[in-house]
Amino acid sequence: MGIASKLLIGTCIAVISCSCASSKRVAYFQDIDKKHDLTAYENYEPQIKKDDLLNIVVSGPDKDVISPYNSDRKSYLVDINGFINIPVLGKMRVEGLTLRELSNELTAQISKDIKNPIVNVSFMNYKVTVLGEVRTPGTFTMESEKTTILQALGMAGDLTLGAKRNDILLIREINGKYEHIKIDLRKTDILSSPYYYLCQNDVIYVTPSSSRAFSGSSQSSFLPVVTSSLGLIVSLVALIMSN
Repeated sequence: MGIASKLLIGTCIAVISCSCASSKRVAYFQDIDKKHDLTAYENYEPQIKKDDLLNIVVSGPDKDVISPYNSDRKSYLVDINGFINIPVLGKMRVEGLTLRELSNELTAQISKDIKNPIVNVSFMNYKVTVLGEVRTPGTFTMESEKTTILQALGMAGDLTLGAKRNDILLIREINGKYEHIKIDLRKTDILSSPYYYLCQNDVIYVTPSSSRAFSGSSQSSFLPVVTSSLGLIVSLVALIMSN
């Protein structure tokens, strides 16, 4: 085998290896075939926090009897001490409760005076911020209180090629303190993690790869290699053909 042929084969192998390495770098859940227990937190429910804005609507068979329990604005801001002020019932501590727990508590109290009340409680400011190496960073209002980190990243247009899949930072406020959690999207552990479902006001920061940070181009780490390699292949083919 001639030198040119060996160089051609070596270059092809290098290009294929580079392509495989790039795929390994950007693929999600690379170990999913090795996992067997991926039980999700099916019973996950976000808890009410200070500064949350709640929507509370009380309904029932007799609208005139129910109306005193409904505020004209139907929205309640959880104050710095974790309380809201409900018409008729007065101040009530809600911090730390889930929406279901608050609904059950209100239903129990209102049932003392009214037969078969229906209480619906929801968040009005359930938002998540996604920053860093995503296609459309921003703050997004979630329609569901059971939103996953994958859904939030999808709303932000998914990660760019220059994102570090193994270095996703989740910033969450817990009991008045901010905690940060590192997440590796190349592994399936996140699917059964308590951080798979997001809380209101979570911040997700996607770290850029070193090549992305250096060049400012999400494709810079791979395209130049491919371009140069293809150019070399063309040159070698021309050399072989000329001989």
